[in-house]
Amino acid sequence: MYTNRSPYKKESFLASLLVGLILLGLLTACDNGPGTTLQNQPAYATPPSSSGIQTLTVTAIDYSYLMPRSLHVRAGLLDLTLVNNGTQPHQEQLARLRPGVTSNEVVDELITKRKEAEAFSLLTFVGGPDTISPGDGQETILDVSAGQYALLCLVTGLDGLPHIDKGMIDFLTVSAAQQSQTFPQAEGDIVIQDHGYLLPSLLSQQRIFTFKVENRGNQPHELNIVRLASGKGAQDVLAFFRGPAGPPPFEEVGGMATLAPGASGWIITHLEPGHYAVLSAVPDPQTGAFQLTQGLFTTFTVQ
Repeated sequence: MYTNRSPYKKESFLASLLVGLILLGLLTACDNGPGTTLQNQPAYATPPSSSGIQTLTVTAIDYSYLMPRSLHVRAGLLDLTLVNNGTQPHQEQLARLRPGVTSNEVVDELITKRKEAEAFSLLTFVGGPDTISPGDGQETILDVSAGQYALLCLVTGLDGLPHIDKGMIDFLTVSAAQQSQTFPQAEGDIVIQDHGYLLPSLLSQQRIFTFKVENRGNQPHELNIVRLASGKGAQDVLAFFRGPAGPPPFEEVGGMATLAPGASGWIITHLEPGHYAVLSAVPDPQTGAFQLTQGLFTTFTVQ
């Protein structure tokens, strides 16, 4: 997969990150052992009192995720945000390990053997922040069940190597302790089908929105939002995926990472004026071709 950027401006995420660091310091001051610092722990899973939804902000760098080791996530709604402090686009694909599967098995198939299809058969994709440009971020809300999860950056760099091969894979456990919660109030629905997207007209407006994203297809699909570079159009994007050469004719602006059939979640977006495309760079399981060449590609304009 080659995937995207985010909804919020860099300044907003830096401010949020600073608040998170201060909060983390207060939460962990009495719990950390000698020598523990906050430099590699920019986020913590904690439920805000207003909504009851637990939050987790993960920072991406080249090439790893920064988050606390003593992380406690409960089953239910999870506000999952990715902040990209790296120099390349990154994503945070969340995938639940199927019953009986271990993290070692996933690493063995995905990285050691490089058998992507076999590795993905061990996982159920549940979404997450899709690819974002450096200095930006994407917020998503997911309904997670108990189990073990993998965090994956499936972006392939300009050197042809997937970021997971360079260390962008991590794992977390979701406990069965259910939380009380209220589902987000969506202002519109984005529906993914096997051969196209159904987009709300509100997506063309320049303001913050919460959209529910649902995969009604029979295959895993993603909602990859990209902003077209000046003078570039749909054909330039399609040509790039058919034969990548030079810099991409678009900027990564977030969205929802791959969802299994029937899965759903929410994204919070704030797109600047410009021309955009929505696409799925997930390979078709039968042909291996990107799904964007089979209809999962459309454009829209933000006024």
